[in-house]
Amino acid sequence: MEKFFLVVLVSLMLAACGGGSGGSSTPAVPPSVDVTGTWKGSSTESAFGSSIATFNAVQSGAAVTGTYSNIYGTGSVSATVSGDTMLFSISPTGCTGTLSGTGTVTTDTTTGQTKMATSFSGTYVCNGTTFNDSGTGNLIKQ
Repeated sequence: MEKFFLVVLVSLMLAACGGGSGGSSTPAVPPSVDVTGTWKGSSTESAFGSSIATFNAVQSGAAVTGTYSNIYGTGSVSATVSGDTMLFSISPTGCTGTLSGTGTVTTDTTTGQTKMATSFSGTYVCNGTTFNDSGTGNLIKQ
């Protein structure tokens, strides 16, 4: 009888800790788009207003690196693509802090153009001035 209770106790302990097989994680969705190239379009920022924007990207697997520029400044970009969505972070040149956001890539069935709608927000400091910025963009792959 004691062996039975011991087996039950050990079984319950193993079940409570997940059986010791390690943590589970949701697998990433493989990229369904390639964002490599030059993207141009419009950007509207709460801190500055509207401008023309350019995003130059290189994608390797799901990882993306690149640069972003508009009439107000430039920045480096790091991102990850999952499915048709890019999660990105922009570090403005010469500043501390980042803008983070998402971009959704679509193909216009009429024109064949590849487009990316973005939204972003973040806080960064440039030359002693703090910017709490957010905005949206609409880019077209060139």
